[in-house]
Amino acid sequence: MTIDNRDYKNLTDYLQHLYQCQPFKRGGTEHPVTVLYPETWQIDDVDSLLAPTLPKPEARDFAMYDYAYLHDLQNSKPHLFNGTTFTLKQIRQQPLRLRGALGGYFDMLATCAALERELRHAVAQGWMRAPSRNVYHRQVPPEDTLLRGTKRSAALGIGTLTVFNDAGVYKAIMARRSQHTAFDSGMFHVLPAMMFCPTTSDFQDSREWSVRHQVFREFLEELFGLPEERQPARWDFFYAEPALRYLNELIAAGKAGLYATGLIINLLTLRPEVSTLLLIHDPAWHARITAPESDMPLRTAAETQAGSIVRAPIANDEAFLAHFPPELHLRMPAQATATMWLGIDMARQLINQRHRAIASKRNPK
Repeated sequence: MTIDNRDYKNLTDYLQHLYQCQPFKRGGTEHPVTVLYPETWQIDDVDSLLAPTLPKPEARDFAMYDYAYLHDLQNSKPHLFNGTTFTLKQIRQQPLRLRGALGGYFDMLATCAALERELRHAVAQGWMRAPSRNVYHRQVPPEDTLLRGTKRSAALGIGTLTVFNDAGVYKAIMARRSQHTAFDSGMFHVLPAMMFCPTTSDFQDSREWSVRHQVFREFLEELFGLPEERQPARWDFFYAEPALRYLNELIAAGKAGLYATGLIINLLTLRPEVSTLLLIHDPAWHARITAPESDMPLRTAAETQAGSIVRAPIANDEAFLAHFPPELHLRMPAQATATMWLGIDMARQLINQRHRAIASKRNPK
């Protein structure tokens, strides 16, 4: 549901006041998310954001459950699958650590996604009513909400901004979500973006509790058309894929990297999302995946609207935004907006550091 800037501000102000937190701000606009930042040493180790304690099934003890919203989604999108998800148990700070549990996708829709749908509908009608959120907070005080997943199924997400070198010009990949997605359909998003979830039956392999592992799988699914596997025989069934082997070769050679940019709490849904940056310095990567007879062609998944990919240069904000409709933030999920800007800022910093290091080697003092 698209809203205007006034409604967007009203939503953000309401949620900021309710949860007493600092909203993410960019270009003079505040967004209905708050960001927790990793320690410097965690940036290069995305899995350091996860507590070593392995997730166990959460108690299905929910303060509210929007059956009507869930049934509407099931009826309008019959392909939806009630898979197992990793959910929020607790967040600790300094250093940033996320403890997880195991939940179900449909429970997330009924206890978290429903909160955003209700609030967006209300503000679009000209009033700020949130009866389901009020019911939830009768059992869970707002001040206990952002760092704990109490009495809701706060499924974890991961958003990755992919930035690549196109013949010397660094660009970010963005695309619109298709009608196959349960929510955020038609909105711009980073690629890849995913639910953080195990694929093995009943979370049989603990190695799936890994941000890096999840990003790599979705990288293949959303950019190279790898078919989605439900309950595969092996947790690492995709590691031999040529596109991933190539990426890992670049990472090992220092020509690419995966970085943690933050942990985003979406105040609309009360769900956390791990925000990451995939930065590819080697221009050969993009040249190879877009070559007419490529052995690993760029091919998006069904969750991405066909023909909607945008490759936007990140040299400055104006050049980047010129590739999108006005007021891009109104056409993106709030957490994706934060992931996008956090990734762009970190990419610029890392690119400048790389350029200085190369110049220093060429011209030693």
